[in-house]
Amino acid sequence: MFGHGPGRGHGHGASGGNPQVTLSWIPARGGQIPNGAIQVGHGVFVARAQHAGELIPGKASMGHQAAYVSYGGQEHAVSDYEILCDTHMQCFGCNYTWERCHGRSVPRGALIGGYSADRQPYYIGRSQINGEMVAGKVFEPHGCAYFPWGGQEHRSNEFEILVLKQ
Repeated sequence: MFGHGPGRGHGHGASGGNPQVTLSWIPARGGQIPNGAIQVGHGVFVARAQHAGELIPGKASMGHQAAYVSYGGQEHAVSDYEILCDTHMQCFGCNYTWERCHGRSVPRGALIGGYSADRQPYYIGRSQINGEMVAGKVFEPHGCAYFPWGGQEHRSNEFEILVLKQ
């Protein structure tokens, strides 16, 4: 359905520096939230879905039957989606963090979560919209992030971006 292209995370093992896949996109539908889902706020998780020829990072929330992405000024519900999950083995620990981001400079190690119709990368961001922490897409050429909330696409210049630890 989506594959595991942009957005695969890699950490390093405790011995020998062998890469370990620690973040995985898990297919889901109809409100499913897999074990290990990356949480951005209370009951809100990192998701991505295909819409209008793009693979767009967004959110999935407990109690909802879809994931939500922002596109063209609107929030769109998508019933087939993927959830970003932490699948690390306990001995390797967590290999990601959220970093504050401003303007057009995406930090080194930022995780690509999808792509635009012309194949430019979307990074995974989070921000508070109307009192709720949500996930969405960071588009570097615009120097901002876009978040689905309340039926609309919300643009924000203040957000955090998901980054793999170096």
